[in-house]
This record gives sequence, structure tokens and C-alpha cells, in this order.
Amino acid sequence: MLSFALTIMRFLRALRRAWRDALFRSSFYLLLLIIFSGTMFFATVEGLRWIDAVYLSVVTLTTLGYGDLHPVTDLGKLFTIFYLFSGMGVVIAVVTRLARALFHEPASEHEDP
Repeated sequence: MLSFALTIMRFLRALRRAWRDALFRSSFYLLLLIIFSGTMFFATVEGLRWIDAVYLSVVTLTTLGYGDLHPVTDLGKLFTIFYLFSGMGVVIAVVTRLARALFHEPASEHEDP
């Protein structure tokens, strides 16, 4: 239990460090917007409950793909293809910046993403 608490504390410190980076903040906000748009789409078009729609959005963007929920309409399948290609890069950007902060690698302000 102590190990878990220390890990959470380390993660929160890294999140605080990463938050100072403008690229991390903008990528994080964009990720929230993408998750929100996916949630709204899956809830309305696929008829999922909102919690299932959020779950499907996150599982899709992180490419976990458990298979318990999936789009069943043609429009849902087409949206999911676009959603994956547009959202995966943002997820990678957020995770990369967070990992840099976790390992104390300062990100240059002039560095390309």
C-alpha cells in the first residue's frame, strides 16, 4: 500500500511539472475535447449510456480495444476510424510530455512536438 501511495505522489508531482509546459496543457485540453466529442457521438449515434460512451472513447483512443463495446452502425464504424487517426497522436503527445516530466527531462520551449 505504501508503494502505491508513493507512486501516486510521484505521478502527481510529474503532472504538476508537466502542467508548466504550454504544449502539455494545450494537448491535454485537446484530448479532453476529443474524448468529449467521442462520448457525445457514441451516446447519440450508438445509443450508449454516457458512462459506456466515455469508456468506449478512452478504450478506443488508447488502442486497448477490449471488445466488450464496439460501434455497431456503419456511421459509428466510419467515425471510429477517423476518431482513432485523429486522437491517437494527441494521446501520444500527452503521454510523452507526462513521461518527460516524470523522468525530470525538461522540455525545451522551442522543441518540435
